[in-house]
Amino acid sequence: MTADITAKTVLITGAAERAGRVFARRFAAEGANVVVNHWRQADLAEETVALIHADGGRARAIEADVSDTEAARRLVAETVAWRGDLSVLIHNASSLRSKEFEDVTEEDFDASFGINIRGPFFLSQAAAEVMKRQGHGRIIALVGNSTNEAWPNLIPHGLSKTALIRLMEQLAVALSPTVQCNAVAPTQFFRSDDGTNDALREYRGEPLVDGDTYRVGSRYEFRNGDADDVAETLLFLATCSSYLNGTVIRLDGGKALY
Repeated sequence: MTADITAKTVLITGAAERAGRVFARRFAAEGANVVVNHWRQADLAEETVALIHADGGRARAIEADVSDTEAARRLVAETVAWRGDLSVLIHNASSLRSKEFEDVTEEDFDASFGINIRGPFFLSQAAAEVMKRQGHGRIIALVGNSTNEAWPNLIPHGLSKTALIRLMEQLAVALSPTVQCNAVAPTQFFRSDDGTNDALREYRGEPLVDGDTYRVGSRYEFRNGDADDVAETLLFLATCSSYLNGTVIRLDGGKALY
């Protein structure tokens, strides 16, 4: 059985800007009520809400540090109070600190695990209580390319995202059959204006994107993905058959097979 997202409430963490903004606008365009979660990005979050309103959609910005358990619980409570339900939770917020392994501090480590795994754990716990009570729900995590790529200057990030994958698998069993939990693992798809993403890719030895494709090795031409590709996959997981549960969708144009 497929689900209809129209008039259902979708909570997206870290949705004030960048890819999160694209996801928020796409879900709103499909008729969802969208909660734009942010932390200390009030102006950007309100811009996202304004864009959604201008397109005829429904959205609300709620500030909360998802790594703070009480703040995460409050975020869920305020989301439900807004429209009366919480049908889809998308773990999009992330901590990305580029450092060599030898230079990683405890604070760097805790930041990655706080946002990437502690936050999703307790946020999912609070959301699951609502979803089980209402009889349906979807929890989806953005886990990036940590499934099959090693980034030596992002080790805490990769570890925490890998743990997030396992969390979604565990929750798929723990919350079955009421709540379906899945993950999306896109390769790097967002290019920041300040060149950060290109620098990370270059550090790893990958060629920079030139147009819509770039070459890996001597034979494989790889199509570069974008936030719309990821948004489409998130929408699919939010509305597809409930039989799809506990899976990780690798979204890389086939790159991992090279």
